[in-house]
Amino acid sequence: MRKIILLSTLFAITTGVFAQSGGIEKLRQEIKTHTREDTFRVNRLNELANSGALTLDENSKLANEALAISQKTGYAIGEGYAKLNLALTEISNGNKTEANALISQADSIAEKTGDRELLINVLMKKASNAQFSNNNEAIAFGLKAEKLSQETGNKNLISRCQFLIASIYQNSLSDYSKAMEYAMKSMSSAEEAECMPCLASSWNTIGALYNIIGDQEKSLLYYQKAFDANKELGNTRLKVNLLMNIGERYRLMGKYPEAIHAYKESMKEQKTSYSMELVKSDLADVYVRIDSLPLAFEYAFSALAIAKKINDIEGVAWIDGILSRAYLKKKMPDSALYYAMQGLDAAKQTGTIEFMRDNAEALANAYAFKNDFKNAYIYHDLYTTYHDSILNVEVGNKSRVLEYNYDLEKKQAQIAALNQQKKLQQNFLISISVVLGLLVITALLLLRNNRQKQKAKRKIEKAYAELKSTQAQLIQSEKMASLGELTAGIAHEIQNPLNFVNNFSEVNGELIEELRGEKLKEKSERDEALEDELLNDIAENEKKINLHGKRADAIVKSMLQHSRSSTGQKEPTNINALTDEYLRLAYHGMRAKDKSFNATMNTDYDKTLEKVNVIPQDIGRVVLNLINNAFYAVSTEALAKVDREYNPTVSVSTRKSGDKILITVKDNGNGIPESIKDKIFQPFFTTKPTGQGTGLGLSLSYDIVKAHGGELKVKTKEGEGSEFVIELPIV
Repeated sequence: MRKIILLSTLFAITTGVFAQSGGIEKLRQEIKTHTREDTFRVNRLNELANSGALTLDENSKLANEALAISQKTGYAIGEGYAKLNLALTEISNGNKTEANALISQADSIAEKTGDRELLINVLMKKASNAQFSNNNEAIAFGLKAEKLSQETGNKNLISRCQFLIASIYQNSLSDYSKAMEYAMKSMSSAEEAECMPCLASSWNTIGALYNIIGDQEKSLLYYQKAFDANKELGNTRLKVNLLMNIGERYRLMGKYPEAIHAYKESMKEQKTSYSMELVKSDLADVYVRIDSLPLAFEYAFSALAIAKKINDIEGVAWIDGILSRAYLKKKMPDSALYYAMQGLDAAKQTGTIEFMRDNAEALANAYAFKNDFKNAYIYHDLYTTYHDSILNVEVGNKSRVLEYNYDLEKKQAQIAALNQQKKLQQNFLISISVVLGLLVITALLLLRNNRQKQKAKRKIEKAYAELKSTQAQLIQSEKMASLGELTAGIAHEIQNPLNFVNNFSEVNGELIEELRGEKLKEKSERDEALEDELLNDIAENEKKINLHGKRADAIVKSMLQHSRSSTGQKEPTNINALTDEYLRLAYHGMRAKDKSFNATMNTDYDKTLEKVNVIPQDIGRVVLNLINNAFYAVSTEALAKVDREYNPTVSVSTRKSGDKILITVKDNGNGIPESIKDKIFQPFFTTKPTGQGTGLGLSLSYDIVKAHGGELKVKTKEGEGSEFVIELPIV
């Protein structure tokens, strides 16, 4: 699938400026009838140039006229907006140096005039110009623009800034949870401003985000809403973009006639070579899928010629893959191999994994068709590698967006509860005020009443805090119950074969003893000695089987005990005993996996600690996970430093600090790189090799500690080791 360019950043910095004037056609009419060169004409020229609905040549023509009149009449603010519109044209043409010069000139005008809205538009253009080259700088400009727009109270401007931020998070930083957050904010601000262009742009971005997580139905819903809204706006560029996105959703949903219709409607309005290449290649892909090969070749070769002309290497990679699939359907494997190989080389130039995957798959299929299974296997293996890489990214994206939606729903529920509580408090205070107004009482009674109100407020705050804690614990209990059921199921499945190992090893021992008593008398002494030796070896092997079977049985029983669902009830717990128990359990578990593993264990328990009110099973899981990670870190470091002196060491300690108890797990492994330190508590993030870690351990541990009102912190230095600290409140 060729990614569609959303043009969202450009829409963000152009959308909504003409809403107050009644739309594009009204602006055109006012410019036509008002020929006098004054501020009114300049403002209308600038608004139409910044509408995002015209061609780049039309934008440039309008902006240059606005600039000339502004300089002639001394209208500084008009000159500033005209230069920003010219900068937008340069950004669209890829001329960032020229765009930056124009933006700097507009910035100087904004500073001299002190015009706040002009300054905000300057910051938005700076963000757009920095995007894809310095994304951190781009988001910084966007956030600064939003802050200033909040101070103006202009909801239209606020919505545009928030939409710009959403676009940068989505298209440049791939932070989809943040993108969804700001897209929702932009939509809310647009509704308050009654700005239909702003709403259409917000719906466009939300549709793109749902596409990212694979929810095509919901994605199509938002794109269609944006498309219907744009019928009134008349924004041609937005219409074309939305038609292509709608066509893409239909294509991915397998609704090919609808996809073809949307693509062809889009093609009628295409103005640029790149867009024409994109829509033709998408049509070619659809026609391959429905076996309409003549049309597939017609559109594919036309799109390929455009891509080569404009030097769109990524487009070449995508179209070569389409041609390879078309030739294979035509039973021309050599041509299929040629285009797939060309496409793979082009994709490697751009680093586009998606097209590396598609062309590798096309090569595997073509070689298989020719019965060259050796090469077919090589490229199928390459396809699997690319596919898994993309799948991991998609799973991460989906989890982040779903996590944001979950947090949003939870926050909305909390806000509703708080509003209800606030309303009750207001009613209560009104009642008190009425009573105080009717009854004239002494200063002593007033003081007493005030104390009662303060006491009631403290009770309400305490009850609310307890409610939040209970909600967090309920959520955590559900997570741990699911994990416990999974572990119990695995343990149950392992238990059955272990029973067979133990039972048959015991029967084996009985048979050997019986065989010893039935040996033939006529055998020579040498034969008998050899037979005795073999029987002794069998007996020893049987003992080892029995020993390891029972040892595995003990491990399974430990797993079953560990998998027991938490009661969810807090109880007074000896933290020292709990920590020491799981330290030993982790060490023996590590030894069971690797007999060669050894590590020095240092413990320093504060004997003055009183019992702490916690859920012991949950806190035990956290401690066990941290210690297991520490043992894994030092064992990995030991393998890396096999030729150097290295003493694997894990230190565990407890101590009291103010009103908190600290449990510290420290190792002298290789530490955590600074670049991933902020990601280690995210779900599904792991540094372990595939199959050795799910990326849920630290995430679940973080949630458990949070549910107890505590914190899980990490201190680490690459090359020297890591230290995890569990902070629990003393309650």
